[in-house]
Amino acid sequence: MVSNKPRDAFKVFLDATELSSMQQVGTLYRQTARTDLPASFAYAKSWVDGRNAFMLDPRLELWTDEQYPPAKSAAFGVFMDSAPDRWGRVLMERREAVAADREDRPMRNLQEIDFLLGVHDLTRVGALRFQNMEGHFLDNSADAAPPVTDLATLAYISLRIEEADIEKLPEYEQWLAMLIAPGTSLGGARPKANFTSLGNDLWIAKFPAKDDRYDIGAWEYIAHRLARKAGIWVPQSELKYVGARYGTFCVERFDRRAGSRRMYTSAMTLLERQDGESEASYLDIAEYLAGNGAQGHIDEDLAQLFRRIVFNVLVGNRDDHLRNHGFIREASGWRLSPAFDMNPNPGKREHALTLDGMSALPSLETAIETAEFYRLDDTQARRVVTEVQDAVDTWREEAAALNLSRPEIQRMENVFQI
Repeated sequence: MVSNKPRDAFKVFLDATELSSMQQVGTLYRQTARTDLPASFAYAKSWVDGRNAFMLDPRLELWTDEQYPPAKSAAFGVFMDSAPDRWGRVLMERREAVAADREDRPMRNLQEIDFLLGVHDLTRVGALRFQNMEGHFLDNSADAAPPVTDLATLAYISLRIEEADIEKLPEYEQWLAMLIAPGTSLGGARPKANFTSLGNDLWIAKFPAKDDRYDIGAWEYIAHRLARKAGIWVPQSELKYVGARYGTFCVERFDRRAGSRRMYTSAMTLLERQDGESEASYLDIAEYLAGNGAQGHIDEDLAQLFRRIVFNVLVGNRDDHLRNHGFIREASGWRLSPAFDMNPNPGKREHALTLDGMSALPSLETAIETAEFYRLDDTQARRVVTEVQDAVDTWREEAAALNLSRPEIQRMENVFQI
């Protein structure tokens, strides 16, 4: 809905039971007359003065004056962390096109803030929630997380929805509606949807895409199994074949615990970086953890981060940019989140992050040389390398257990650095 007011206000709530009871942390302001201007934010006085207060974003100082994000940012990073990426945006733009056609009006050019507020409240990443002045949490449409029994239907629709002239089919609007609520809350470019497991927990399904040339879902599942063997924190995961040629990778949402939300923020936000910036390093993440980590867990989290670096080198996970690393907020500070989006990447030679501040080439020796930044000595670092190597060395057995074809396995032989 387009407002006639110069700007709209949305209450922002933090709903993380491990931090406090749900409470308003501030107000987000969306400009309506000037869509070129970013969304601003002001903390609530009750939050700033409360005993649980912390800075939601390193660029958001704890005061009640209205604050604006840096240039070229649509909103502060902590809010945009729950905005959708390519897949979710495609769905939202298609929904707007359908609405414009039905209402006989020009299609609106959706702004970044529209994508943010268009995410379904039930499945929104993290623990921040947005409420309009009528008291409704956004977005609040139905069917946000369909049951696991609907996965085959969702997988089929996700393959069909990007076909040319698909909007001419009579089923199109129904299909789009089925994908919108469960599929718009998640980042990444690939088709995906939230769903509810048989145990009523929130999971993510990553579907095959129509242009896939190999079984990406199966290889992400293998990476998850190897990661668990290697001592890396990962959520529960499953691989399902639901009618398509390739597998659907399913993983439990780690920003939920027993039905409650957990405060999540990306490394991109906490390091005050923006998409498109280069030269970020794993050392930047380590430095942030050392200075801002949850008390009593810093050494453990730094060692875990080093273990993930070694793992990413060995499994060929090169798409390890700052949005693919995150943090969960606990009462005493930030903790490294469970690992996610770990995929062997056949087409990439270098990591998205440098290992030592200079080189992004995959090198175990380079990683070992940085061990002191993770509070490890040389012996400890080499022990981690050996443990991870032993786990990753079983990748062929994992592939064979899934009955992957010989061409599938051959494709990855130059990717795994074992």
